[in-house]
Amino acid sequence: MEKSVNKVHSVAKAMHLLELLEAGPLSLRDLSQQSGWPKSTVHGLLNSMRESRIIEQSENDGRYRLGLRLFELGSKISSSWDITAIARPHMQNIALQTGQSVYLTMLDRNEVMLMDYADSGGPLRISADKGSRFPAYCTAPGKAIMANLSGYEVQSILNKGLFAYTPHTILSAQKMKDELLLCKKQGYAVEDGEHRIGLRAVAAPIFDVSGKPKWAISVIGMFRRISDDGFIAAREAVIHAAAIISDDLGYRSLKVHNK
Repeated sequence: MEKSVNKVHSVAKAMHLLELLEAGPLSLRDLSQQSGWPKSTVHGLLNSMRESRIIEQSENDGRYRLGLRLFELGSKISSSWDITAIARPHMQNIALQTGQSVYLTMLDRNEVMLMDYADSGGPLRISADKGSRFPAYCTAPGKAIMANLSGYEVQSILNKGLFAYTPHTILSAQKMKDELLLCKKQGYAVEDGEHRIGLRAVAAPIFDVSGKPKWAISVIGMFRRISDDGFIAAREAVIHAAAIISDDLGYRSLKVHNK
């Protein structure tokens, strides 16, 4: 029994050392000081992890860093995640709650592609085929993803040109950048008749384990105004669902990480 307890304590200590190494390479002395454990204890744990390639030691300065084995394991975990399977229950729930169509999309160059959808079966639902593509800059899911890209990536999309689909389409690159800044601040994007007259949508970005905004979940329908209670309810639903899906995919925001 005592040996089992010691093993559990060793695992907990090893995990703490890995967390310390998240910030970057550290020496044995640094790890001992930051953990508050004797050098002999830390050295023994590091040797065990080094044998498994969980950590690596630099030949130049002897400092320790996270090993490639962690990357290999993380890649295998990521490849086993099916975004559509994870998102579908949330999409179905939102469709039933709102009575509108719910889309799961991903960014592909300057377009968003429909990966999956759910609807309530109502007579006024907006339907589209899987694989359908829409311009990113004038759709809610496209703007939700773009708002979290780097400035260079956004500019690359805008360089492809802004074309008017309706009188409400934003055609100024600067206005679009201002819009994206607002979307990022709010945590969601709104489409107010910019792609199709009479259609309004709201979307929130979904992040992968590395923090990249790879997908978006959105509600699209014939809302009268974006200030309507129904639209506001849809907005809150997609924000909540996107956060849960991102968390299930392994994403940890700074806010979550600091808790």
